[in-house]
Amino acid sequence: MKIAPLSVFLEHGAFTTLDRHFAIRISKNAKSDSRLAGHAAAIASAMLRRGHLCARLDEQPDLGNELPPLMESWPSIEQWRVDLAASGLVAKDGAAFLPLVLDSHGRLYLHRYFEYEQRLADALRARVSNGHLRVIVGGPGTGKTTRILEELASRQRRSPPPRIALAAPTGKAAKRMEDSVRSGAPDLPKTASTLHRLLGARGDSAFFKHHAGNPLNEDIVIVDEASMVDLPLMAKLIDALKPTAELILVGDPDQLASVEAGAVLADIAEAASLVRSAETPLSRSMVTLKTQYRYGPQSGIGQLCEAIRIGDGDRVVELLDNPQYADIRLRTLPAKDALESQLQRTPTISDLRDALALDQPEEILSALGRSRVLCPTRQGPYGLDSINALIENQLVSARRTRPVVLTRNHYALQLFNGDSGLITKGSKDDESWAWFQGPQGTARKFPSARLPPHETAYAMTVHRSQGSEFDRVLIILPNGNNPFVTRELLYTAVSRARRDVEIWSDPQTLREACSRKVKRHSGLIDRLS
Repeated sequence: MKIAPLSVFLEHGAFTTLDRHFAIRISKNAKSDSRLAGHAAAIASAMLRRGHLCARLDEQPDLGNELPPLMESWPSIEQWRVDLAASGLVAKDGAAFLPLVLDSHGRLYLHRYFEYEQRLADALRARVSNGHLRVIVGGPGTGKTTRILEELASRQRRSPPPRIALAAPTGKAAKRMEDSVRSGAPDLPKTASTLHRLLGARGDSAFFKHHAGNPLNEDIVIVDEASMVDLPLMAKLIDALKPTAELILVGDPDQLASVEAGAVLADIAEAASLVRSAETPLSRSMVTLKTQYRYGPQSGIGQLCEAIRIGDGDRVVELLDNPQYADIRLRTLPAKDALESQLQRTPTISDLRDALALDQPEEILSALGRSRVLCPTRQGPYGLDSINALIENQLVSARRTRPVVLTRNHYALQLFNGDSGLITKGSKDDESWAWFQGPQGTARKFPSARLPPHETAYAMTVHRSQGSEFDRVLIILPNGNNPFVTRELLYTAVSRARRDVEIWSDPQTLREACSRKVKRHSGLIDRLS
């Protein structure tokens, strides 16, 4: 086994300063019989940053296609086991409190994340066995909101009526959930909150007011857009529930997973599908909605979403080329020097221009929610920052008004990460106001100086668009083999649209995106199934 020295190994661009410091510290404290402890620590840290809960040591990790092999020959899993056991810093299956954990399947964890996963799996199994877990999954337009209303109505008929909390990962998703419940069932609970607010966030601390020792009072907690919830947050939510409380998770497991580590909803859905033939409590707790209600027979959006979901790139291109479906189109990606002029002629930009020409902030906010440009990345000529600048060049002269999206919470103002708003300049150059949607179509007004961090939002990243819906979306995908453009990203982008989708890219890029499925490493499926 030829192993690159740790100092050489850590020179690769896959590792951050944090990865390197952690690896060096582990290496210095490892017993002399171990040659791989530092290497393992760097890999585990780097994979966590990429959304994986663990690193699989039975195969060389994908730390970037641009990198050469990290070792001349990858150690076998037995070589890893023997070496790491000799380090004195790696626990077997979490049997001891040590910095790293190597389980029986060859998965290497940072100890804290092994503990999160184990706690969550144990809690989910317990709730499944006593009937206190319900999971409702389905694609766009399959009636998930209707099912939430039905679940609420059936439980409200109990005597005495249970205490119910409605929650979602982001403020934007919570607001949509609240509006849906208010319009669909005025007599049911009307307030939805972010999970952080429900649990009692303490600034930037990783700890919450509510936990196993101080549980929530609610009898039922319903979480919408559950695919966006990372594993540590889900573990903390379940810790904070009373043993008798019921948890209902609702979402689309085929969308992009959480920004942080884990893919809890997708893992639960996969675990349930593995044991469904056995009719286990886990499979019986899962409801999969398949009937499409949003898109009519002449619409291509629903068929496009399904083709992307199953990874059929040829079918995706065929649908986009079919003139029978007027609501979906594929256009050639413009050259960089033609990008601004091409943007100017799109219906999406016309919608934004018309919205900004309205008089009242309430009208502008409502109109801005109808169309959006979506980008997979921030950087580069086709990235978010560049596209926002080009659109602003075209629109800013018409009015001193621009749409924004918040990137941090401000609990005192009841403004949350992901909320979309509007900034208008007053008659004086140093005067500006921020407007955000309030109850029943009203607008809430704030001095813009009081806003939490925010960014211009003529265009949004696909990640940022999760939890939103628009009548029309324009999706700009740079051509070429881009590892960030995956099946989940394309599916999420297309499923934001209710009526019209236009994609700027080429057929091969779409085929490659459909073939590139994200798989986050974790042991949750094994622990549940």
